[in-house]
Amino acid sequence: MDSSRLAQVVGSNMTVSDKIRALDAAGYPRADIARVLGKRYQHVRNVLEADRLHPPRGGRDEDRAASAPPIDGLQEAGREFVGTTRLNVEADGSLRLPPDLLNALQARPGSVVIAEMQADGVKLFSNSAAWDRVRAMVRQFGLDPGRDLVAELIAERRAEAARDD
Repeated sequence: MDSSRLAQVVGSNMTVSDKIRALDAAGYPRADIARVLGKRYQHVRNVLEADRLHPPRGGRDEDRAASAPPIDGLQEAGREFVGTTRLNVEADGSLRLPPDLLNALQARPGSVVIAEMQADGVKLFSNSAAWDRVRAMVRQFGLDPGRDLVAELIAERRAEAARDD
């Protein structure tokens, strides 16, 4: 890791533990990580040993290391969003999405983002991506995407109402 990337990780808004993990993944010795972050060696050791003893759900350390994005995949302001990011829950229960993720979702103030509950979490879609999924479902059922189903339904309801009168 070059010195500019090191400075970017150290100066980022990541938690100290995430900085320790990122620098460790980049191959820095624990003593150097402690010195650069201004933390005690024991703090660095505790973070890394806790990860080793209690790996996150989803696999062992080797699996996690193999699937982890490279150090260049860290999310920083002004960079394209790639991979996974940590979100903090605000006091009112809301989540603040980082600018890179908002840009990837084409989210602007007043726009719509679609959230879909899945078995293992939540998936976010931009409004246009959600409409693309709806169009794909319509095609899956053999319906013409250009067909105006709303107009047809209104016409059927009016005809039904006229028959009832």
